[in-house]
Amino acid sequence: MTTTYRGLQLDPFQQQAIEAIDKGHSVLVAAPTGTGKTLIADYLVERIMAAGERIVYTAPIKALSNQKYREYVALHGEEKVGLVTGDVVIRRDAPLRIMTTEILRNILLQNPDAPGYTEIGEIGAVIFDELHFIDDPFRGTVWEEVLIYLPDDIQILGLSATLSNLKELAGWLSSIRSGTAGEVVTIRENKRAVPLHFFLANKELGLVPYNEFERAYTRWRKDRRKQRNTSSRSRRGRGRHRNRDDDSTRHYHIVSMLEERDRPALFFMFSRRGTERCARSVAKRNKQGMLNKQEGSLMGRLLREFDQEHPDVLQPHHRAMYSRGIAFHHAGLNILLKSLVERLYEQRLIKLLYCTSTFALGINMPARTVIFENLEKYNGEEIAPLTVRQFMQKAGRAGRRGIDDEGQVIVRMDFSEWTERNELLKRLMSDQSEPVTSSFNLSFHSVVNLLERFDQETIRDLIDRSFLAYQRAHHEQSLRDKIQLHEARLEMSKLAHIPGREEDDSGDSKSRKRLERLKRKLVRHQDFLWRQFQDKVTFLTEAGYIDADGQFGAGAKIIKNVQIEEVFLAELVLAGVFEDLTPAQIFGVCTGLVSELPRNAGVHAPLPAEIEEQLNTIIDILEGPILSNAVRLAGGEPRCDPGMMALGMLWANGASLQEVMDAIKSTTDISGDMVGAFRRGKELIKQLRLVYWDDAHRRAELRDLQQAITRDEVEALG
Repeated sequence: MTTTYRGLQLDPFQQQAIEAIDKGHSVLVAAPTGTGKTLIADYLVERIMAAGERIVYTAPIKALSNQKYREYVALHGEEKVGLVTGDVVIRRDAPLRIMTTEILRNILLQNPDAPGYTEIGEIGAVIFDELHFIDDPFRGTVWEEVLIYLPDDIQILGLSATLSNLKELAGWLSSIRSGTAGEVVTIRENKRAVPLHFFLANKELGLVPYNEFERAYTRWRKDRRKQRNTSSRSRRGRGRHRNRDDDSTRHYHIVSMLEERDRPALFFMFSRRGTERCARSVAKRNKQGMLNKQEGSLMGRLLREFDQEHPDVLQPHHRAMYSRGIAFHHAGLNILLKSLVERLYEQRLIKLLYCTSTFALGINMPARTVIFENLEKYNGEEIAPLTVRQFMQKAGRAGRRGIDDEGQVIVRMDFSEWTERNELLKRLMSDQSEPVTSSFNLSFHSVVNLLERFDQETIRDLIDRSFLAYQRAHHEQSLRDKIQLHEARLEMSKLAHIPGREEDDSGDSKSRKRLERLKRKLVRHQDFLWRQFQDKVTFLTEAGYIDADGQFGAGAKIIKNVQIEEVFLAELVLAGVFEDLTPAQIFGVCTGLVSELPRNAGVHAPLPAEIEEQLNTIIDILEGPILSNAVRLAGGEPRCDPGMMALGMLWANGASLQEVMDAIKSTTDISGDMVGAFRRGKELIKQLRLVYWDDAHRRAELRDLQQAITRDEVEALG
């Protein structure tokens, strides 16, 4: 058995995983953040490449893909590593390719006769980092599709810090795969390399463990009750009470409690504006800064080098914060600044980082201390409590292996919040993460490609191999068991029945009703996924995308090549919306279809008359019955943001990012959002080019447009 790798003594769970890999099995590993899951992936990469085969590393977010690309280039050299995402293609045929799951799914589904077809090559293994993304409501289906379509002889390595139902997932994979690589071994490690210690904090009490806080709360509540009883009369007639928020614990109170040994610290906030405001505030309060003389000298040199390479990006308030060892990080931040902050953090020059959830997604940047301002966040629809998975993904950053004996997690908690938040906190600290459930829901793009490549029987088999089908099958069996039990009870009741006894008749009647309800539920449950697929085919037929005899019309041919806003874009193409627009105007429209301005931002750049003329058509399609039915069947949230259209045009016409930002009024830095929007718009242009493949002139225009918009920040890794 392998006991060391790269001079490191392997932990038992790493040894077990490597032994299973050497036997050719697929492996799923669930282990806390920082325990060394990546080492297992590194071993598999070396093993596969040494055998002369190819390997694919998939990740859920581009920032993680980019980080893994840089790491593997450093390990194996540029010529052996490729990066294939929607934004960037570097060495597409390299032995090791880091790619998004969407790209891998497209390769597995692509028709060999399609324009731009890419041969998958001799793949020996695929690594799925952050495997729990399989239940992501927006992207989980793609993960399932890849796992279903992968040939049985390809080894799978799945990694996750938060997979509680590991054996269920392995059972599903084993049921749909055969051969040695189809045998799925599960490895679970519960012990953290660096143990976590939880503390609660407020300005009255300081940092204390949970039990001590609970006792202090009991004393505080008694004192408050006494105060209310003795001072109720004296408060009368004083007018309005002072705002209780004035007495609440602020972020800087907690920062002041930290000692030097408690840093670096990640302070998670769920507001971009909050991260910026708090970082600036604490930097102003902390005149001395958090860096020693040597660190301050290195920081000064790095900032000067950054300034020389990227003039006018670093603003005075950024420099003031960074030079004190303080920064903020969120998705909207200028990508050059984001990259700088991450580099400074890796070099241990950022001692206090205010950040949003995006900093916890995959990228390897541990801290000594993690602080939570709140235990709730906006989930896109409402303010909701954190899940255990979300909490531990952030808390798990605390404690650096080989540096810290322990990691500390601090939750800001005023006494007045305790009753409301106590049960949630206990659940979050239990580390019993929610089970992964399937979110399988085929897109219209997948439906059309399946119809083109396979017959009905094969498609049904593929759908029945989904994780959702596996989970529903278990539920169906539970329903059958209940039906069988009720039928047996009714049969026994008949045998024991005494004629004329009303209670027997009444009990039998209730049992029969329960039995009928269970049977109806089972009927509804059976073949649900196949009916769902057929409903989508019916929609495509009624919309005129597919003929009655199954032949593809213009709409289906468009959707076959489009994976973003599929039906919306198909309707726009069929309506001729793009026909009289210039390439820059087309990019503007596409940018407005894939992104929306943040709620706190406005645009003062005019739309050209040509797009204004098409807006009514676009909005009619957006609000029309075809798109409404498509959303009902496949989900999604179509967008049409005229402000983003104007900004997309600016970029396509050669404006710099700063010039684009000058056309926006926003309370926070959203330049990172703009780069993301232009990248998504670029991906849509790439797909639109396939739609117009037979129109040589338009195809060439869109190719030139792709090149024009792929520059500066949109071209940079990050």
